[in-house]
Amino acid sequence: MNKDLHMLLSEVADGNMDAFGELYDALSSRILSYARIITRNKELAEDITHDVFLQIYRHAMRIAQVSKPAAYIMSATRNCSYNMLKRESHFTALNDGDFGIKVTESLHEGLLFEEVFNMLPINQRETVYLHLICGYKHKEIADIQNVPLVTVKWRYGKALSSLKKYFMEYESKEGKFDGLI
Repeated sequence: MNKDLHMLLSEVADGNMDAFGELYDALSSRILSYARIITRNKELAEDITHDVFLQIYRHAMRIAQVSKPAAYIMSATRNCSYNMLKRESHFTALNDGDFGIKVTESLHEGLLFEEVFNMLPINQRETVYLHLICGYKHKEIADIQNVPLVTVKWRYGKALSSLKKYFMEYESKEGKFDGLI
């Protein structure tokens, strides 16, 4: 992103649609991926992304004044995702495999990782996604999820421990796994 997020949001508040396009280009894939991590549904995630960008457009000046607008936007994505799930009143299956994690190993290992990743509790999936894929620090994740820092650290550790345990068992049964853990 060429411009500072605060500056882009201020320009969006002034009606600059080019700035809105830049903002969309900079944030849309993260918002979409985060919504898919929570909802496990491509179509819902797309609707959520649309809703979040409508909120950004409507409240750009207010968002520009927050100290960490990216964390604020991810928090809005999280809230919107859970609200959408409440309206839908059920969790739906993930329709296709690509939710923003770039797997460089073989297709089989990538699918295996995704299957195991989706077995984690949703709060652990969110935490791992925000830290490993989005690059947020644990404190920022605590702000996004509105939980204590110790909770984020526990979720992250628990998720990695679960993934490691599964892949160690897989390796002992199936042979070497050259995956991500």
